[in-house]
Amino acid sequence: MSPSLTVEPARSAILVIDLVNDFVFPGGVIADAGGAAYQARVQAMLPTLKKLLDAARETGVTVVHAPDAHTPGDAELRKWPAHAMKGTEKAAIVAAIAPKAGDLVFEKSTYSPFVSTGIDAELRQRGISRVYIAGLHTDCCARHTSGDAFQRGYDLVWISDAMDAFTVEGHLQGLEYFKTWYASDAQAQVKTADEVIADWRAAAPRREPPAPSQS
Repeated sequence: MSPSLTVEPARSAILVIDLVNDFVFPGGVIADAGGAAYQARVQAMLPTLKKLLDAARETGVTVVHAPDAHTPGDAELRKWPAHAMKGTEKAAIVAAIAPKAGDLVFEKSTYSPFVSTGIDAELRQRGISRVYIAGLHTDCCARHTSGDAFQRGYDLVWISDAMDAFTVEGHLQGLEYFKTWYASDAQAQVKTADEVIADWRAAAPRREPPAPSQS
């Protein structure tokens, strides 16, 4: 199915990558590596993410979280200092967008959840063919996740104001990479949160008002 065709909320998921305390707030290994300006941008993005997730639940889009949850033997820790260690407060999903009943959570030990979790099997079992990508970082974990999802045949949409990187330049370069290597229709596949929400609401099944009670 081409991403330019009809939006189908029941066959769609929004995937939020690495929105854990370690990546967002001062004192986190990754947050501190990004610096104060990065932290401010990501924290300012939280209301947009919350709005997206609320709209997804409202319209029948599956909400999926893919947070880092590392253990000491993970290969990634040969590159990065220990961060978002499994079971710690730093690995907890940020409270503002904490999972709710019905959401899926796949704790990952690699940049992409398609490598170290059962996300692919679960999405396929649910009949999901389109994945909306949000979270951190546009030029790293979101990039690797996108490549894996693309090569498994998923339609992809990147939510440009619900993603970020250590630098604005890194974020913009990440979006351009998606357009170059994965998008078949960049206008349909790189959208803002408001555009995505409008698409979902327009496509969601209409709820009939309850019939008046008979007295």
